Amino acid sequence: MKVSLNPLTHRYHVFRGSLVQTFFWVFFFLMPLLGWFRVDMINFHMVVLNQNYPFEFKYLVWLPVVFYLGVAAIGLVTAIWGRLFCGWSCPHNTLTEWTRSFRAVFGRDKYPNTVLKIFKKLPWLKPVWNLISFPLAIWLTFKLAVILSVYIVPLDWVQAQYASDSPHVALLFGHGLFTLIGLFLLYAGHDFCRTCCPYGMLQAMSAYQEGKWMPMEIQFTGKTIEEDCQTCQACQRICPVDIDPRQPENLKVGVYYGCFNCGECVDACKQVHEHHGEPSILKFRNAWEARRQKAEPALSEQTPQPR
Repeated sequence: MKVSLNPLTHRYHVFRGSLVQTFFWVFFFLMPLLGWFRVDMINFHMVVLNQNYPFEFKYLVWLPVVFYLGVAAIGLVTAIWGRLFCGWSCPHNTLTEWTRSFRAVFGRDKYPNTVLKIFKKLPWLKPVWNLISFPLAIWLTFKLAVILSVYIVPLDWVQAQYASDSPHVALLFGHGLFTLIGLFLLYAGHDFCRTCCPYGMLQAMSAYQEGKWMPMEIQFTGKTIEEDCQTCQACQRICPVDIDPRQPENLKVGVYYGCFNCGECVDACKQVHEHHGEPSILKFRNAWEARRQKAEPALSEQTPQPR
């Protein structure tokens, strides 16, 4: 059976997730640069949609209001769709997925297939990449630190400071600190998500409380792994947090585990079964389907069987 290369039907979840990740990163970069939102600590005013608002209570009070509304929105998404924010919108997770080649140099990740194909065609490129990857990582994280600082100080002020003979010590300290944090997050990868991220742990622990609510999650619809999958481990190999999505206990809570609902395993399973003309046995199950499936056995037990 021929596999379609149409991104809307082939690897659909990953394609859709990549679009969302790209949108959030572009939004993250453009928001302070275009004056959509930033706090100017040099001139003591806020900039919202290119309008200046002085540091007065009637304006500053909106900062915590908007912040808590954002937290509430993410909490609602978590309650319905699980850790969807981690897999689709989290800046750290997006950076982790886009920088696998940096960690692969130190054996902390695997090279993406596209990169392996390039290395196969151009073998000399791999040692060159091994040589320049770490300096490039420093440059990348420093640029991210500069973008973050533009949220609180004007870009022209930052440029003027570095053009002068003695940049402000607070600026140097801030950029240096956030560059080091960025390097740690870049090379920690998903290990940070599994073991360190307090927000991710809180999401997992609050989302998967059995009996209270059941958010969207990955569901294995086959009979048994031995019968339906045999030796296939495509879903487990493609998982960015290295869990087996066919085992429901791996998708629940755990300090060291947590499914992102990114859809990588669903697409991998779909590709494997397309070759046999069969549907995928991994799919997304939302809260309503979960409640219905949970209620069906109870109803069947209550229904009297015909004699």
